[in-house]
Amino acid sequence: MAQFLLTASHQIDRANGLHIDKGQTITVNIWIQGITPYNLFNNSRCKDILVQQFKANGIDVPYTDAGIYSRGAWDIKMK
Repeated sequence: MAQFLLTASHQIDRANGLHIDKGQTITVNIWIQGITPYNLFNNSRCKDILVQQFKANGIDVPYTDAGIYSRGAWDIKMK
């Protein structure tokens, strides 16, 4: 299982009241082999797992929100 530490690279605000401060961190666990910080958001096999992991961290938005589910929104480190 791979564990990733995601740090918001900029402030994110959504119409539903969601607010993520720049520098806020979340931990995401992915149990699929071969996932790296470079393909975390581009791998279709991760989609449902990412939505689950983000919800567990209080970020409840659909996967279609490219402002949340993209490498540009997060600094990604593998733990």
